[in-house]
Amino acid sequence: MGRTRIIFIGIAAAVIIVALGVIINYNHSSAKYNIYRDHRELFEAVKDETELLMTSRDNRSDIGNTFIYSNNGNAVGHQFLDGVDADLQGKVGQIIAVSEDKLNFLRYSRQNGKSLLRFVFDWEGENGGTYHIVYCDSQDLVEKAYSEEPVNYKLHTLADGWYGVEIK
Repeated sequence: MGRTRIIFIGIAAAVIIVALGVIINYNHSSAKYNIYRDHRELFEAVKDETELLMTSRDNRSDIGNTFIYSNNGNAVGHQFLDGVDADLQGKVGQIIAVSEDKLNFLRYSRQNGKSLLRFVFDWEGENGGTYHIVYCDSQDLVEKAYSEEPVNYKLHTLADGWYGVEIK
């Protein structure tokens, strides 16, 4: 009986250790990016339409931050940049809906001819930390943009040219 008990306790301890390892190593921040994974085509469509809009408005190689969409919680509600057509507004509205109204900003900039598009979620951190879903052809440019801001961040690769940025 003693030997069976020792084996049983050993198996139970191993199961507990494995379960704790899974819980500790679970990346809670990656769950934030499921919105991108589940609605990738929608994010791609917003990116394409935003790049087309911004290229038609300004052909310079460098453009500072332009807010395509902003909802900073004021009474005015959702605000779009002048010139954003109903189709792009509708797609951004879909992202707002699937994110359960956590999308606060959609910002566009261009540096050295490369677009940097930032979807900023949960700006106030009401549901955890602020996180961004970012599109840029250059990971170096993404890292440079965030290293110039007074924040600590963690960069996650989501797909080719797409990144998740967790603000700490």
